[in-house]
Amino acid sequence: MRISTTMLSDGIVYNMQRSLERFLTMQTQLSSGRRINTPSDDPIGTQRDLIYRSELAKSEQYRKNIDQGLNWVQSYDSILAEMKDLVSSAKETAIAMADGLYDDSAREGAAREIESILDRLLQLANSEQEQQFLFSGFRTNVKPLAAYANGMVYAGDSGRIEFQIDTSARMNINVTAQEVFLRALSILGEQADLNVGISGSTLLSDLHGGNGVDLTPGTFSITDANLGIVSTIDVSAASDIDDVLTSINAQLAADGITSLVARIGREKNNILFETTPNGLISDATALDKLNNGNGVDLRQGKIHVSDGAGINVTVDFTGAAALGDIMNAFNSQLAAHGVVNVTMQINAAGTALEIIDGNAIPLGLSISETDVTSTTGADLGILGAVSPVLTGRNLDPLVSFRIEEMTGTTAADLGIIGSFSGNFVGADLDPRLTTSALLSDLNTGNGFNLGRIVVWQGDRNRTVDLGNPALVTIQDALDALNNSGLTITASINADGRGIQIVNNDPSRTLTIEDEDGDRTAKELGVFGSSDMMGSFVVLVNALRNDDQEGTGLLLKNLDESMQQLLNYRAVVGAKAVRLENTHARLLDLDLSFLKLLSEVEDADISRLITDLATQENNYKASLMAGANIIQPTLLEFLK
Repeated sequence: MRISTTMLSDGIVYNMQRSLERFLTMQTQLSSGRRINTPSDDPIGTQRDLIYRSELAKSEQYRKNIDQGLNWVQSYDSILAEMKDLVSSAKETAIAMADGLYDDSAREGAAREIESILDRLLQLANSEQEQQFLFSGFRTNVKPLAAYANGMVYAGDSGRIEFQIDTSARMNINVTAQEVFLRALSILGEQADLNVGISGSTLLSDLHGGNGVDLTPGTFSITDANLGIVSTIDVSAASDIDDVLTSINAQLAADGITSLVARIGREKNNILFETTPNGLISDATALDKLNNGNGVDLRQGKIHVSDGAGINVTVDFTGAAALGDIMNAFNSQLAAHGVVNVTMQINAAGTALEIIDGNAIPLGLSISETDVTSTTGADLGILGAVSPVLTGRNLDPLVSFRIEEMTGTTAADLGIIGSFSGNFVGADLDPRLTTSALLSDLNTGNGFNLGRIVVWQGDRNRTVDLGNPALVTIQDALDALNNSGLTITASINADGRGIQIVNNDPSRTLTIEDEDGDRTAKELGVFGSSDMMGSFVVLVNALRNDDQEGTGLLLKNLDESMQQLLNYRAVVGAKAVRLENTHARLLDLDLSFLKLLSEVEDADISRLITDLATQENNYKASLMAGANIIQPTLLEFLK
């Protein structure tokens, strides 16, 4: 193929233009410091560059969100910390005022101090940041708490403000005044015990707060220790207290135990065993029960039996525990010394020891102490002549009974297990409060002097007269509270021992106080408030009314308020830690993306300078070579 001058010229020009283009590209990269200046420089690199820049932009937005979130949670932390200190100060004042050592002016000063604390708490609850209320939920343009005469109302909502803090993570950063300051610390009356009394019709299943009595198998024993009689009591078929008492008394009478009767105790919450001393003894009667409980002195423990002549027997009772031991020792030791037909037994009346000389010709025996320091014979009532019968004095034993389980826990559940001499008062049977219980049955059957209570729910209040004669049962009292027009629920508490009142409107404080110095709310265990802000309202009133008892009752709420504030402070603290950790991680991630971005789009300057110099030299060389190869003709020159 013939290479023409034109072809040679075109080729040299084309190559020179490409060389110049490469030179200009490198010069642009060097001046901008970037490897990619237009998408055509590196389409794939450009795509990666856009991805990295997008991630960096999102990260920057996340960090802005985090910074804003940190401002919120740090504000919460400082507010809650100050609130906790305020509540602690209020508690110290309440403790001081609860002991009754201060006069009216001191109490008024304390009330004003608590009022100022309450005002500051209200200010903090209504705190703003960047013209937004912190505790109002989504309604950040509305002041969250409004104060009324004897309560507060929450005007915000339950909205959760969330910030996107990472690609797949959102965080709720706000708390509301409703959940922090109006949240129920407890339920009024949930721990109340109205000590309802028992009656014959009280069901066994209602005892012990509704846990009842184990009637499987429902048997236990009652032992008359003086007479050695064991009575087996079966109450397995009993359903109420009357059934139990009837079963016990009938079985005792059938078994010959007439000195013991079961009945309802004077406290109206237990079973009482009343004893009647009858003076009866038996072989089983313990020596320490004799002589009205003074017992028998066995330190010498001996008596002397003599006829004044050949019969001189010292009877040793050492080690004896019961009258049967005494009689056996006397009879066996006399027989061992050849004294026959002389015996000791219990007299026909069953009240004393008796020594009988059964010989045809009485032996003329007499009983005496072994020395002047011994009182054994006297304590046994058997000093004197046996002619032929010596009837001792009445030994006057204390009654002695023992109640034991046979199997199961029936006696323990009835509160009547154990040993006793004299009347026995059983344990508190703690009956469950039922809606049909009479108000007069409360306070172990003594009732309460019920009057009027004032219930405030935020800006609304009702006075409920629980002393109204028309209110007879617990259900009547519950109806009076539930029909008061407030959004509350009065019911029997979970323990089944008292009345509780639940606030069904969490946006309002709930306070219950007595009217005109009555003690109705306190006696029913519902005095006070179920929330923090309401507790402060009641505390101010208690201080002004010199209500030391009410002030003391509120101390528990103040403790719980401090704990609640600490709990929420821990929550916001945990959020702050998470935000800070996420912020630090995003910064680390930004560095990684910046490094990748640099690798994609930044030019290698040192290499670029070398390459640029090479390209420049190549271009100059090509110009010189082209000039030598392509010599212009005179015609071309003239053109």
